[in-house]
Amino acid sequence: MHLTKKLYYKNLPISIKKIVWGALATSIFFVLKAYTNHLINAYNYEFSWVLISLKTGITYFIWVVLTPLVYQLTNTLQNTKVNISIKIFKFLLGAMLLAFFHQLLISRLNDGIYYLNSGYFKSFFGHNNLVVLVIGSFSSFIELLVISAVFLASDYQKKYILNQKALIAAQLNALRMQLQPHFLFNTLHSIAAMIDIDTKNAQKMLSKLGLLLRNMLEYDAEQMVTVKEELNFIKDYLDLEQVRYQDRITIKYNISEETLSLKVPSMIFQPLVENAIKYGVIPTVDEGEININIHLEYCDILQERGLILEITNTVHIQNGYKKPEGTGLGLKNVNKRLQQFYDNAYTFNAHFETPDVYIAKIIVPIIKQL
Repeated sequence: MHLTKKLYYKNLPISIKKIVWGALATSIFFVLKAYTNHLINAYNYEFSWVLISLKTGITYFIWVVLTPLVYQLTNTLQNTKVNISIKIFKFLLGAMLLAFFHQLLISRLNDGIYYLNSGYFKSFFGHNNLVVLVIGSFSSFIELLVISAVFLASDYQKKYILNQKALIAAQLNALRMQLQPHFLFNTLHSIAAMIDIDTKNAQKMLSKLGLLLRNMLEYDAEQMVTVKEELNFIKDYLDLEQVRYQDRITIKYNISEETLSLKVPSMIFQPLVENAIKYGVIPTVDEGEININIHLEYCDILQERGLILEITNTVHIQNGYKKPEGTGLGLKNVNKRLQQFYDNAYTFNAHFETPDVYIAKIIVPIIKQL
């Protein structure tokens, strides 16, 4: 019985609990309205809370029972394969029949209440009963139109949200697809530069690149990954770079344990690490140092604790070294993706903290793994 009930209400765009609460609130409103009207007109009989509440409750809770039929009728208007005139005709005809059926149920139940209260059972075909049935059917028709409008609005809202999510996902995929060839080109360029100089290490780099690309494919469909997964990817990437630069690069990690299960956009940190290598390690005379810090910290903009993703690198430029001209694609990409994921609820800064230390810092809201 319970399973049948769940299936009956399964496809409604609004949960049955909300519909019941809506019917209850509407019933209370009209009972209070009836009481206010009784007081204003100063009728010379006592207001019956029980009788009025029963009659009003019956009117709206019958609609609760009939909501799946109303929704099925509403769906005829959303059928794109049928001519609009035919859709409207079917809807109006069905609505009139359902409104009449609703009023018929109300009339019979109200007659039963009247009988229990007075001991007199009204004739169904009596003049007053028929007038009430006709006028009441019109009221039921208006109520049905309101319920249909709510269902239509709810459906359109859900479709709009789904379309927005699909659009954002497409934009994020486009940004990530833009980033991946950029990263791959730079890595292959590094390997090509080593082939004639150090064939053994070039082969090692190709092997590590293959492993890195395989890992990328494994969570390529995921827009959000855990900090641990993002960190593993960064470590694989830095292992690849350490083969090339060997003793010229020192990497330090300061990772808070409580951040590892939190969610971040995939590959959000890689462009920052790549910039640290390109502009911090390559031009340096001495050993370059990269520090990766991930922890939780209170953020004034978020007005709560946020997840801090921070990378710092030393910059000791050789005399006569010509700084490579960057396209800025990596940093722009990071900022655009953060905007898509978090709207304005994030901060991203990249600047020289001192003449010898460059820092890139991202602060985002805490998103826990489900």
